[in-house]
Amino acid sequence: MKEKLFLLIIFTVSAFISVGQSNTNSLWYSKPATKWTEALPIGNGRMGAMVFGKTNREQIQLNEETVWAGSRIDDINTGALSHLKEIQNLLLEEKNKQAYQLTKMYLLGTPPEIRSYQTLGDMFIDFQDSAIMTTGYKRSLDLSTAVHTTSFNRGAVHYEMESFLSSPADIMVVRIRATGGKLNIRVSLEREKDVSITVKHNRILMNGQIEDKGEVLTKGPQGLHLKFAAVADVENLQGSIAMQEKAILVSDASEVIIRFSAATDYDYKKMDFDRKIDPLKKAMVIVDRGSNKKYSSLLQEHLSEYQPLFNKCSLELSRENKSQIPTDQRLQKVKSGTKDPGLMALYFQYGRYLLLSSSRYPAKLPANLQGKWNPYFDAPWQSDYHTNINLQMNYWPADVANVGETVEPLGKFMLALLAPGINAAEKMYGAKGWMMHHVTDIYGRIALNADPQWGTSPLAGAWMALSLYDHYDFTRDEKYLKEVAFPLMKGSADFISSFLIKDKNGYLVTAPSMSPENGFYLPGDSSFRSVVTYGPAIDVQIIVELFDAIKAVAIPMKLSPDYLAGLEQIKKQLPPIRINRNGGIQEWIKDYPEQEPGHRHMSQLFGLYPGTSLTHDTTLLLAARKTIENRLKYGGGHTGWSRAWMINFFARLKDGNTAYFHLEQLLIKSTMSNLFDDHPPFQIDGNFGGTAGIAEMLIQSHNNQLVLLPALPDAWNSGKVKGLKARGGLTVDMEWDNGKLVKATVFSSFDQTIKINYKSDEQTISIKKGQTVPFVPSR
Repeated sequence: MKEKLFLLIIFTVSAFISVGQSNTNSLWYSKPATKWTEALPIGNGRMGAMVFGKTNREQIQLNEETVWAGSRIDDINTGALSHLKEIQNLLLEEKNKQAYQLTKMYLLGTPPEIRSYQTLGDMFIDFQDSAIMTTGYKRSLDLSTAVHTTSFNRGAVHYEMESFLSSPADIMVVRIRATGGKLNIRVSLEREKDVSITVKHNRILMNGQIEDKGEVLTKGPQGLHLKFAAVADVENLQGSIAMQEKAILVSDASEVIIRFSAATDYDYKKMDFDRKIDPLKKAMVIVDRGSNKKYSSLLQEHLSEYQPLFNKCSLELSRENKSQIPTDQRLQKVKSGTKDPGLMALYFQYGRYLLLSSSRYPAKLPANLQGKWNPYFDAPWQSDYHTNINLQMNYWPADVANVGETVEPLGKFMLALLAPGINAAEKMYGAKGWMMHHVTDIYGRIALNADPQWGTSPLAGAWMALSLYDHYDFTRDEKYLKEVAFPLMKGSADFISSFLIKDKNGYLVTAPSMSPENGFYLPGDSSFRSVVTYGPAIDVQIIVELFDAIKAVAIPMKLSPDYLAGLEQIKKQLPPIRINRNGGIQEWIKDYPEQEPGHRHMSQLFGLYPGTSLTHDTTLLLAARKTIENRLKYGGGHTGWSRAWMINFFARLKDGNTAYFHLEQLLIKSTMSNLFDDHPPFQIDGNFGGTAGIAEMLIQSHNNQLVLLPALPDAWNSGKVKGLKARGGLTVDMEWDNGKLVKATVFSSFDQTIKINYKSDEQTISIKKGQTVPFVPSR
């Protein structure tokens, strides 16, 4: 009886939502996806799937986070340390071409590139009555339930297919129902290579092993590497089921439930495969557990886990509800000039959904360049972990948008990189501590990657450490600080302290390094594009902010005064942040002419966002604005993630209308119909950067103060938000009308005194642990 009641409630809610398409947290479409970038993503952190919603041959493209080509090797160039001093001296002498050539020869990894994250394959569901005309079509992704639904009619038969990826059960569940007729379908799993597929009883078994071929000198050893497996359990209600060689045929059923899972022999603690693991057996055990549960129980379990996470934060940016319009049509209207703040609110919630779906338990790995969704065997940029902004950007919204749980896989991954990072610091640079360059993979490849003009970022690890510190700053979780963030912070500081050298002016500088991924010309020589250099502005800012972060945790970490004094001494010897000839922040150690003034990276503004070191000085803030203006003048912000960064920059500058303009441009120029970010091609960091930017326009909490509606644009005249997070364990709800704050409340997880600022109204409020206090503007 309880099960029937629960199903009735779910059906009633689903029916209510579908009438008029009134769910503001839903993406929906009136036609099936015709290509991968029109399909809709579901995920449970560890696995991802792209659902096409096709009515003849439904396709669900599948991913499991550890299905990577490649293998664990030490890729450190054995000539690095013996040639380091020579490279450094050449850079100080401005003999950049020779320095680049030696860097490429002796610092570049051996091999210099990594292999790719791969698709697991596809599930196909063939409908046997596809000759009959389809009517009443709709597909939707409800962000508030993380359930994808496809429904359509064929004659008198109504079909409905629901799909979700459960975190508690660690399986994908697909239910197909036919009302007013019978269900006749064929279910199969397919992968282009490296697999065998068999059918046993009511299960399709995929068993495989990645065989890496060729590219030994550029990407590493060939041979049989990672093992993987997948299992699809097919259950029919009524009718019959028949086994084919590589598929299952269901006839005359009223309902079919597919339970799917996958596994590999990868061990994230070793950052390598472990031949003691049997992937097929592992996947079978997971599916066995799920098969013992009814659909209603699996759905309820999924909702009970997911909804408390998603529902922690809500956003409304307009009283006008346009959710009755299909999402692709709404986006097209925005591209044609229509204002739609509600679509921006949906985009914000979509970003939260994507991060929860690609980086929560049971995930062991963080979201990569494509989250966890990748249809390729050889993906763009290998769908890897880029750490010169992209992986960091993936987690910009994690805390402020109240999905902080997603940081856990990132922390585990970074801790696993400590050992290879210590190895790289010692063998490449003769330094203490740990470090990494701009690319890594699940096997801990950490050497300088691809080419020095892309990969010479020795402080990428320090930037990652700051990302993990920021999670502590929001939560004040001292256990997390001690076990996760601080080992990486301290290791980065140790590396920096022993890596810095003195330049001719007596400054301590990083060398070799770069300002990702921009180039310049030496005076009087436009024949060679210099990238490898020493002491770029981004490095100075990262060092200052890392050392300040360490100072901020001196008490809980019991740091000695002598240690802190040593860091302060290093800070005093760093080059100053300068203003260049165009009035912007100088990007390099000298005011070199830029090779690409409209470059997508704006690394000299790290201290504006996500850092804060440029936000304390009015002169530097003006120069930061000028830097952005110069970039835009020459076509900057042309990639999705670069445009998303612009939103955050202008939010920090408290320029709401310009931040809004760039958010609108992100939708117009860099967003696909399924709301995926278009770099191009698809790259998920733009989604996460845009989500963070929306939050940054509404709340800021750096510099030891809570600022409410710091960059509210005119277009968001009225609205409300619940559950935004602020540093210091704060949670904020706000409502505004006619562009003015109407009410706000602040909840604190700790006893503390906080400064709250709204426009020119600053108030100091004492708040107890577990207490919620109102903020009432004094004017």
